[in-house]
Amino acid sequence: MKSALTVVLFWLFTIGVCVDGNEESVSVAEGDSVTLKSGVTEIQTDDEIEWWFSGSKIATISRDDGGISLSVKPDGSFRDRLQLNNQTGDLKISNIRDSGDYKLLITSPRDPPPEMTFTVKVVSADEVKSLSVMEGDSVTLQTGLTDIQRDAVIRWRFGQQKSLVAEINRKAGIFKTFDGPDERFRDRLHLNNQTGSLNITNITITDSGLYEVEISSTSSKHTIHKTFTVTVSDAVKSVSVKKGETVTLPITEIQKDDLILWMFGEIVLAEIHKAAQRFYISDVPDKSFRNRLQLDHQTGSLIITDTRTTDPEEYYLKISSSRHIINRRIIVTVGPGLSPGAIAGIVVGVLLGAAAVVVVGVIYYRRRSSRNVNRQNPTSNGAQDPGDHVNEGTELTNAS
Repeated sequence: MKSALTVVLFWLFTIGVCVDGNEESVSVAEGDSVTLKSGVTEIQTDDEIEWWFSGSKIATISRDDGGISLSVKPDGSFRDRLQLNNQTGDLKISNIRDSGDYKLLITSPRDPPPEMTFTVKVVSADEVKSLSVMEGDSVTLQTGLTDIQRDAVIRWRFGQQKSLVAEINRKAGIFKTFDGPDERFRDRLHLNNQTGSLNITNITITDSGLYEVEISSTSSKHTIHKTFTVTVSDAVKSVSVKKGETVTLPITEIQKDDLILWMFGEIVLAEIHKAAQRFYISDVPDKSFRNRLQLDHQTGSLIITDTRTTDPEEYYLKISSSRHIINRRIIVTVGPGLSPGAIAGIVVGVLLGAAAVVVVGVIYYRRRSSRNVNRQNPTSNGAQDPGDHVNEGTELTNAS
């Protein structure tokens, strides 16, 4: 019973609820967009539609001359954030930050509908809408819903052209994904049948771009728009190190509401919950990583010291937030290092080599010095030292 009540309350406060025929409440995360619907299929020639906010007219549409006029509040708070549908008069508010009552007034010589009021509540949103991922990652873009309602309509779009890549319409029996532009998403898109979230597997460079989800219901008079900017890089996700070296498994930066898990298999090595300032490192059941794991509190990177050939090769990273989930696999190959005996042998060899060079240098220096002395001091009987017959500039080859 409690679970069912939670779902109902979430729907009321997140997606909106029609209080009666002339009023509707809408809850929107700050920075998201919302479309308020006029309920008109097509504006007639002599119809006029006005949108008001807190006593100020913010948008007008009239088909008298086929034109659309859009007025902006004097303080500029809606500047460049309002869009009117010239067929229906629906008002889209982008990057919303203004809570309050939005009123719709339709003037018509026919039977005009009564004034409609949308009470919009803008709630704080700390989650980041842009994310950077590595090629080959699996990414889930979250709708924010805990359960899809019976009359829900969810559409996922991609790119500046807003190509439809996934759609859910339970009433119409639609639950499907599309291959997208150039069939780039073929066999790589999956919908969560409970929340409507979109999962992209084995993400590629060409998947970078803008994603938008539209959430509405057939009984509501508004649509919520959530946008995500995804950037895919081709960074390497495999690392090779020598036994005994330190390796860092990287993350760029922790966001405010991120929950980060570092794992191998089903075993959690480390956990970060930024909002709760929790940074936890596990010894794992067999204690094989005891005192060898560290966490970078700024980036969330996992540091493994004194690597061993018995360490796991596959590590898994899971980054979860209210807006997205990223799954990544990193391969670490630990190669055999040099044994202490081999290192000692190398050191001795280097020292012996250096000593040999010094000895040869000393011998050469002494012989050179002896020859120079003999040249400057001839023998008492006037004969010269045989070494003096060597031409200048020729290396001495026989010292006997």
